[in-house]
Amino acid sequence: MDEYQLHEFPNGLRLYHQQLASRITHCGFVMDAGSRDETREEMGMAHFIEHLFFKGTEKRKSIHVLNRLEVVGGELNAYTTKDKTCVYAAVNSDYFSRTAELLSDIVFHSNFPEKEIEKERNVIHEEIDMYLDSPEENILDLFQEKAFLDHPLGYNILGTHDSLNTFDRKAILQFYGTWYTPDKMVFVYNGPKSLQQVIRILAPHISSIHTPEGKSKKRSWFNAKAYRPFHAEQQTPHVQTYFTLGGLAPNNQDESRSAMALLTNILGGPGLNSRLNLAIRERHGFAYDVEANYQSMRDIGLFHIYVGTDKKHLGKAQDLINKELKFWRTKGLTNSQLHRYKNQFKGQILMGEENRSGLILNAGKMLLDERPIDTLETIFKRIDAITPADLIDAANVWFDEAKLSGLTFHGQGTPG
Repeated sequence: MDEYQLHEFPNGLRLYHQQLASRITHCGFVMDAGSRDETREEMGMAHFIEHLFFKGTEKRKSIHVLNRLEVVGGELNAYTTKDKTCVYAAVNSDYFSRTAELLSDIVFHSNFPEKEIEKERNVIHEEIDMYLDSPEENILDLFQEKAFLDHPLGYNILGTHDSLNTFDRKAILQFYGTWYTPDKMVFVYNGPKSLQQVIRILAPHISSIHTPEGKSKKRSWFNAKAYRPFHAEQQTPHVQTYFTLGGLAPNNQDESRSAMALLTNILGGPGLNSRLNLAIRERHGFAYDVEANYQSMRDIGLFHIYVGTDKKHLGKAQDLINKELKFWRTKGLTNSQLHRYKNQFKGQILMGEENRSGLILNAGKMLLDERPIDTLETIFKRIDAITPADLIDAANVWFDEAKLSGLTFHGQGTPG
C-alpha cells in the first residue's frame, strides 16, 4: 500500500495513484478549500457547496447524480473540514470510467440550480439545529472559535442560520470560482488500473478545465502570537456537564508533531487503556466519555481534552486531568512503558490501513499542504525515534498551564 506514483496535468491538477489488485476502486477529488477560506459573511459556504455538488450539473439532475453509482452498487460521499473538501467514491473496479466521469462532472460542472439551493438551505438549517442539540460537538466548535479569535479557523464549518440565509447563487459561484480551481486539487486513486490507464480515462474529463488568471487566492494563515488563553463557562439545559481543556499544538510540519500525536493517543486515544479513561472512568466512575484529540494543519495545530460528566463530579475530573498533565510535564514514562505505548499506537495505525479511502484522501491532503507523503515505514521510524524526554519536552511546551484554555457547559445534574 505504500507504493505510489504522481502525475500533474497541464492545468495543474495532480494525480496520486496507488495500484492494488482489488475488485474495489477508491478514488476522489481532494480540494484545498474549506471553512477557513471564508469571510465572516461567507461562514458555512464551503460546506454548502459540498452539499450542492450533489444537486445537479450542466447535464444531470440531482437524482441522476445520486443514481449513477448507486445502480452499480457503488458509494458516493463528501465532507468539508477547516481547510479541505473531499468528494470521493468506492465502486466495483469495472466501473471506474463511469466513476471518474461522474466525479469530474460533479466537481467541475455543478450548476447550483436556484431551486436546489433553497431546498439544501433548509436541509442545512436542520443540520445546524441537530448540531446545536449536541453539546459534545457544540462545545468543541465553540472552543475553537474562542481559541482562534476572529480568524476564519474559528468559524463553524456549518455556518450559522443567519449566514446561511444570505447565500445566493451569485455568491456561491463567486466563492466556487475563487477556491475550486484545478491547481488547488488532487485526484486520488487506489485500484487495479495502471497510472497510464487512469490518466487516459481521467484526462478527457478535466483537460478543458483551467485555472482562470487572477482567480486563485491565497488563504490567511493564523499567527500563533494572536492566541490568548481563556477560561469560559455557560449554563445549558442539558443534564450532563461538559468540559474541554486544551490549547495550541504543533502544525503538521513541526518536528514535534509525532511526539504530540503519541502523547495525545496515550492520554485519551481510542484505546480503553488510555490514561485519562483509566483514571477518570474506570477507577472513579466520574464520566462515561473521556477523550483527547490533536489535529494539525499547515500553519497551526490544536489539542483538546474532553469529558462529559455529572456536575457533582466536574471538579474531581478536572483535578485528575490536571494531575495527569503535571505528570507529563515533570515525570513521564520509563523506556519500557513507552515501548508498550508505541507498539499500541503503531498497531492502531496499521489497523487504519484497512480504510483505503481515508489513506488516499490523506495523501491528497499532504500533497496540497506541500508535505512529503508518509509511508508506514516513515511513520513508524518517527514513532520509534521518540524518547521519554521528547514527550516531557512536548508536554512542557504544549501543556503549560499558562497556555491552556478551558470551556465548561454546566448542566442541570442528575435528578434526585
